[in-house]
Amino acid sequence: MEDAEDNRVKQTLVLLAEKACEEGLDEFLLIGGNAVIAHGVPRFTRDVDFVVPESSRTTWRLFLERLGFPFFHGTSAFEQYKDPADVRPRVDLMIVDEPTWGKLRSDAWDFDLGNGLNTKVASPQHIIAMKLKACLAEHRREDAVDWSDIVELVMIHQFDPESDANFSDFVLHFGGEMLHRKLIDEIAERRKRG
Repeated sequence: MEDAEDNRVKQTLVLLAEKACEEGLDEFLLIGGNAVIAHGVPRFTRDVDFVVPESSRTTWRLFLERLGFPFFHGTSAFEQYKDPADVRPRVDLMIVDEPTWGKLRSDAWDFDLGNGLNTKVASPQHIIAMKLKACLAEHRREDAVDWSDIVELVMIHQFDPESDANFSDFVLHFGGEMLHRKLIDEIAERRKRG
């Protein structure tokens, strides 16, 4: 049986995807915990995360506020929207520039939400890139699961940070030498254990 909070996250995700589709609002990709789940990692999440281009920031703010998610916190690259009754999960938006959006969008995967509803989800590689950046963040939460998400995505999608030069360069670019070495060691250990 699903946890009630987990069910609320799914219901909110489906609601937002349906309403966005109805309104022709297609400039968004699923990221965060729901994207990790979409890419095959079983885990729990408490919110709904999307990435949107800077050009859609105002449209998304108005859209979310119409659906009962008023803006409550933000920076130039990140915005949070919260149900005032605290019944539905928080909705987080990552805001990116147009070149970044183009890269994310071109590699996006389709994700079946059920009942004939599909949405786009950032590729596993791009989720890993975001998670690597999060691991390097100065004010990272202690309970963050970014590292375990990275390891699970690498294992499930059979990426090789040691012998695949492209993926190795990718990890070095977004995570640096320390996280690259840590990932190589952890993947080797996981594969040894079978």
